[in-house]
Amino acid sequence: MAALVIFAIVAIIILVQLYSVLGRKVGFRVEDKVLAKPAEDVDGAVKLERPAEAPRLPNLDLLKSRDVNFNEINFLEKARETYEQIVQAYHRGELDPVKDRLSENVLAIFRQAIASRSAPVSRRLSFVETPKADIDLIDFKDDTAQIRVRFLSELMFEEMLQPADGEEGAKPQPKDKSYERTAEFWTFQKNLRTPGSPWLLTHTMAAKA
Repeated sequence: MAALVIFAIVAIIILVQLYSVLGRKVGFRVEDKVLAKPAEDVDGAVKLERPAEAPRLPNLDLLKSRDVNFNEINFLEKARETYEQIVQAYHRGELDPVKDRLSENVLAIFRQAIASRSAPVSRRLSFVETPKADIDLIDFKDDTAQIRVRFLSELMFEEMLQPADGEEGAKPQPKDKSYERTAEFWTFQKNLRTPGSPWLLTHTMAAKA
């Protein structure tokens, strides 16, 4: 009887030990595996393409090598300013303020055109917005550089109503407005042999809008 009791106690101890071992997590099991993030499909990946660069103007680098102070951005700003001032001066018939920016030939042509007007200008001119300017061509003739600029602009003309006689201090008032879009090529020229020489307007012609 005592032997049976002892045998039962030993069996219970063995069962307890087996449960303690089998009931725990031991080693690496499937459910413990960390799922790896699938690699991105290289073929399906979105490829970022570099934007296409604007084509380089022919002769631009050559001009910069012959005129070390030349900068195309500054040039266009000055050309746009010159364009606005010359257009306004020509419309008013007052070329003296801008004659130092015109070649002798262009100045003579403009003066002749102004002199041939049949009546004084009665319309006021203004730019609707800042004209657009782009360098179209750079060329050389011996030591002279030429740059052709394409200008696009919209002009507003205001017909001015003159005050009646006897209205002291009265000013002309706008009556009617009209708009005109223009596209022109203006060619500027500079002598590269003379340091600090200005760019002069040497030619104008119509361009496609």
